Amino acid sequence: MSYSSLPLTSKLFQLTFLTCALALAGCGGGDTVDSIAPVPDTGVTQPGTGGGNGGVGNGDIGSVLKISPMSLLDSNGNLTRTISMSGATAKVTVTDASGNGVGGALVTFNGEGVGFGTTNGAVLTNAEGVATTSVVPLSPNDTGSYSLSATAKYEDMTDTTADYNYSLQAVDISLINLKTGETLLESGASTVVTLQTKDISTGQFQNDVTVNFSATCGSFDPASVVSSNQGNVTATYKAIDSNGNLCEDKQIITAVTANNTSSTQSIEVNIKAIKASNIIYTTSESVVLGAKDSGSSSSGQIEFTVYSNGVPAANQEVILDLVKAPIDFNFISQGNRDSKPLKSNSSGKVTVNLYPGNIPGPVEIQATLKSDMTISASAKNIAVATGRPTQKGITLALEKNVLADNAIDTSGVSVYLTDRQGNFVPDGTVVSFIAEGGTITPNCATTQGNCSVTFTSQNPRPANGRVSVIAYVEGDKAYSDLNGDNVYTAGIDSLLDNIGNFFRDDNEDLKYNPGEFVYKRGAFPANAKQASCAVSTLSQPNLFNFPSMDNPTTCDDSLETVIRKQVIMGFANDTPTFYNYTVTPGAISFEMYGNSLRTVSMPSNTSLSLSVQDKTPDNDVSCEAEITDGNLTVPSLVSLKRVDGTTNQNFFESSEDILYTVSTVGCQAGDSIKLSVTTPSPTSKTTTVQLF
Repeated sequence: MSYSSLPLTSKLFQLTFLTCALALAGCGGGDTVDSIAPVPDTGVTQPGTGGGNGGVGNGDIGSVLKISPMSLLDSNGNLTRTISMSGATAKVTVTDASGNGVGGALVTFNGEGVGFGTTNGAVLTNAEGVATTSVVPLSPNDTGSYSLSATAKYEDMTDTTADYNYSLQAVDISLINLKTGETLLESGASTVVTLQTKDISTGQFQNDVTVNFSATCGSFDPASVVSSNQGNVTATYKAIDSNGNLCEDKQIITAVTANNTSSTQSIEVNIKAIKASNIIYTTSESVVLGAKDSGSSSSGQIEFTVYSNGVPAANQEVILDLVKAPIDFNFISQGNRDSKPLKSNSSGKVTVNLYPGNIPGPVEIQATLKSDMTISASAKNIAVATGRPTQKGITLALEKNVLADNAIDTSGVSVYLTDRQGNFVPDGTVVSFIAEGGTITPNCATTQGNCSVTFTSQNPRPANGRVSVIAYVEGDKAYSDLNGDNVYTAGIDSLLDNIGNFFRDDNEDLKYNPGEFVYKRGAFPANAKQASCAVSTLSQPNLFNFPSMDNPTTCDDSLETVIRKQVIMGFANDTPTFYNYTVTPGAISFEMYGNSLRTVSMPSNTSLSLSVQDKTPDNDVSCEAEITDGNLTVPSLVSLKRVDGTTNQNFFESSEDILYTVSTVGCQAGDSIKLSVTTPSPTSKTTTVQLF
């Protein structure tokens, strides 16, 4: 279709467009050339575009696209290789093989440390093939040297300039008009801080300059600001430092450019004195103190916090009073029970030292602001309660006490400790364990007054299947407080069950035999005197005389001792041993043991069951059998009564936990009663015997 055949509207559009294009070309194209207007909806391809990225009216430019060397022009239009914050203009010309300008070519500028006039650095050439763009440093403090290049693209053809080297020039900035919104502030209050950044060399306000703020006391939001809109900088100063502490008196605010500390400005701001408005008890957990002689920490601390308008206030005077406490309790300093002033630290905190005595009881301390005696806070969650383990306050709890002898079996062993007042001993109290056979965890540390270890059946295995296990811990003897001062006084108060060193009573004869484990505390405590010892028992072995030593060991009248508790564990076979089997009219009785020495029961939790068959149907009597006496399941904790290895006295034999009676009502000769005995894991063995 010829141009003359186009509709009138199409011709008018082309004429208008051409006029605009010529006008832009006459102005030098500006910094950039906007994209060409959309093609009219006539469906007709404009001549000269080639259907690609080209401009208007280029015609056929051939197969060669050329781009001129890069030109970098300063604000006066002169060539330069230096770019300051005022910027420069990069310029190239795109031509065809004949040297004619190619309009509408896409030119993309590339360079480091600078920004271009468009977001992607790309512009279109004008009708004369000229492409220009502004070039501005990204940072006013960058003084580096870089390379600039440009790539032209038209239809499928491209060409790139050689690199053009340039340097960036840092701007010399001054800070002016530093002001605060207020010159007198309440402590903790805020005010706005403003200033402007100015280029000294040009006298123009300079944007994109980073300014950092600081103060002798206080904080800023933000602390680093980039100037904009005629070099304006705005930040908020708050009379609270970065640690949350309030500021007062005269303070200096300083502004400095980020990379040129010589460009600085300062201003004074006056802040009113801190005024405490509240005090709060800020120790969140209950404070339970060990008694003075408990062996645990002999002191503690609590904390109050002073506030001014919700912010911790430093250097504020607080009066401390001991409202309620045992008569031997001190606070603030050793020996003090009187009211005393303390000052809050830099975080507004008042720390009060606590010194318990030996008398238990609740403690209450009050803190009052000296500046306003109507404002106070009380600490009530304090008590003197925890003491050393006491002789009568040790308990051993076993998961089970008769284990499989012919397998690896385990049982939990827990120890519970209290002080003389029935309170938990201090957390971390270490309890030790030893065992005659098998193995046991050597120690544990208490939490909430108890801890646990594991006892395991393994070699060595005592021949009689009985293992002495003992737990021991440093503590105090039980005594009668005859003078009521809650403190043991030798010669006045009375020891109830005096114990000294101890041994592990392996053969259960209640006296030491050479070869048994011995624990000695060493020499008597200072000022202690010799005293008589309590009788040794199976659960509390007491070594009152040790003949194999040159110096016999005796008990003393001091309070300190090693508390001990002994238990017997059993190792039993998974095949029962029956003894004293007796048949009487209507019943069968027997004893069932876990070894042939009859010193232990079957393993704990072994179960028993009967299988009955009536094989005499013609006698009109039904054979009905049941276990009427004895444990259908061997108890977890069997009463392992003493077996004296010296005198061979077996107090366990014929004891309650191994006696059984089976009722045989209606059973006649020819009927069948079978007993099945099943041990628990780890052996899980079933043994069946004919009872009748």
